[in-house]
Amino acid sequence: MVVITPGKIYQHPFPKWYDPDATCTYHGKTPGHSTEKCLALKYKVQHLIDARWLTFQEDRPNVKTNPLANHGGGAVNVVDSDRPRRSKPLKDVVTPRRLIYEALQKGGVIPHGGHEEDSCLLHPLKLHNMETCLAVEELLQ
Repeated sequence: MVVITPGKIYQHPFPKWYDPDATCTYHGKTPGHSTEKCLALKYKVQHLIDARWLTFQEDRPNVKTNPLANHGGGAVNVVDSDRPRRSKPLKDVVTPRRLIYEALQKGGVIPHGGHEEDSCLLHPLKLHNMETCLAVEELLQ
């Protein structure tokens, strides 16, 4: 239905729309424009759609092409609310705070700080535990 059509090779001075870095597959990889911006291809595809030789079907259900069955009456069966989910209090989490903190550092959520030998990664050289550090608790919560 669509064949590769050799494109025109332009010489200097180039048209305003000409892009020497872009090539069009429809025009046999001729430089000048990309396949996405190719008007000739767009017109060809539209012609095939109008002639009903080409169709596009949606991946998701569509009420126009596949309507749902009528379930009778207009009764309300369920009322759902969109309450924001609250995060679990940190005191109820059993995973050690150090592991959570290190995972967040690795994911780039928390900037890297402290060393492996530090007892608290948030406060290097301090002698307190991350499990009892109020600043770590507030940060992770």
